[in-house]
Amino acid sequence: MINELPEYQGKPTVYLDQNVLDILVGGGCDGFQEDLRSKFQIVYSDETLKEIKRSGEGAHDFLQLLNDLNASHLKIVLSQPDFKETGKASIFCRDVFEAFNEYCKSSGEYADIQRSMEQWMYKYSGGRKGEGIAEIHNEQKAAFANLMKNLRGQISQIAKAGPGIESLFEGYEEQMVARLSNSLEQTEEALTEYVGDGRFWSGIEDFRAETGVGPKQLNNLKPPKIIHQIWEILESTPPFKDKEVSVEQFFDISANPIYSDRSIYPYQKVNAIYSLLNTVGYWPDSKVQKERRFIASLSDNSHAAMASFCHLLLSRDAAFVKKVEAAYEYLEIGTVVKQVVVNNA
Repeated sequence: MINELPEYQGKPTVYLDQNVLDILVGGGCDGFQEDLRSKFQIVYSDETLKEIKRSGEGAHDFLQLLNDLNASHLKIVLSQPDFKETGKASIFCRDVFEAFNEYCKSSGEYADIQRSMEQWMYKYSGGRKGEGIAEIHNEQKAAFANLMKNLRGQISQIAKAGPGIESLFEGYEEQMVARLSNSLEQTEEALTEYVGDGRFWSGIEDFRAETGVGPKQLNNLKPPKIIHQIWEILESTPPFKDKEVSVEQFFDISANPIYSDRSIYPYQKVNAIYSLLNTVGYWPDSKVQKERRFIASLSDNSHAAMASFCHLLLSRDAAFVKKVEAAYEYLEIGTVVKQVVVNNA
C-alpha cells in the first residue's frame, strides 16, 4: 500500500538540471562532482532519461556519469491497482543503464500519442506557422486511434490465456476514439470563433498583446511574492478587469468545481504555474516557436515539478531558476533552488 512506503532517511537529495549534467560530463569539474557525491544523494527522473535519449550517441557518457555519482531514480508513486497519481515520489537505487533501457522501451510504445498531444501546446506557443488547428487535431485523432488499435492487440494476446477477457473490452476502442473526436471537434469549433483556422495564430502573442504585459514589465519584478505581484498587474488589464478571478484560478491551481474530489498535488501546481509564467512573460523560455526550444521548455517544466520532491535543485539557467523560485515560494515548497555559475564558461 502507498502509506506503507518507508520515508526516505538518507543524505539530502539534489536534483541536477540537464545543463549541470552537461558540464559534469564534459570534465574539469572533479571537485564540484566529488562535493556533490559526498554531501548529497543525487537523483534523476524519467525526464532526465528522456533528455539523455535525445542526446543520441552521447547517452552512454551521461548514463555512466549518473552511475559514477551513485544517482538514484526518482519516480512518481501510483496507487494500486488503478494507477492514479498519489502526490508522492519514491527513490529507487538501481543501475542507470537498466533504468534507461526500461524507459526507452516503455516510452517508445506511446511516443506517437505523446508527440501528437504536445502539438497543441506547440501551436499555442507560436509553432507550426501556416498549419491550422484542424490539421493538428487530425494528427491527434490518428495517433489515438493507432494507440487504441495497439492496446486491442495486447488485449487479444492476454485473452488467449483467459477466455472471456476480450469480451469485457468489446466496443471500448470505438467508444474512446469517438469521445476524443467529439471533444476535439468541440474545441475546434470554439477556437474558430476567435482565431479562425489558426494558421498563423500564437496564443502567447495574443495574450501579451491583449494584456499589454510581457517581459519588459515583469522581468524587473523583485522577490518576494512574485506570483502575487504578477497577478496585481494582470488583474487590472482588459481580459480580467472587473471580473472575479482569483490568482489560483488564473494559474489553474484551484479546485475544479466539477471534480471537487480530485486532488491537485504540489508538483502538478508547479507544472501549471511554470507554464503560465512562460505565457505571461516572466523570464520566459526563448524561441519556443521553434520545435527544439519548445521541447526543451517542456523538459524544464517537468524538471521543475520533479525537483519539488527534493531538498536542492541546481541549474545553470537563470530564467529557469527565477520561474522555479517564484512557483516554489508561492506554493510554500521547501526545495532550495541555486544557480550554478561556471568560471570562464
